[in-house]
Amino acid sequence: MINLGEKLTDEEVEQMIKEADLDGDGQVNYDEFVKMMSTIG
Repeated sequence: MINLGEKLTDEEVEQMIKEADLDGDGQVNYDEFVKMMSTIG
């Protein structure tokens, strides 16, 4: 995100992961990542 000009707090990063982690395993897998990115653009 820094490379994109975004400076996020730890809390903001945790919230992004929480929202993207659809299966609740604490990680963002490929399918979750693709789904998250498709809602942004």
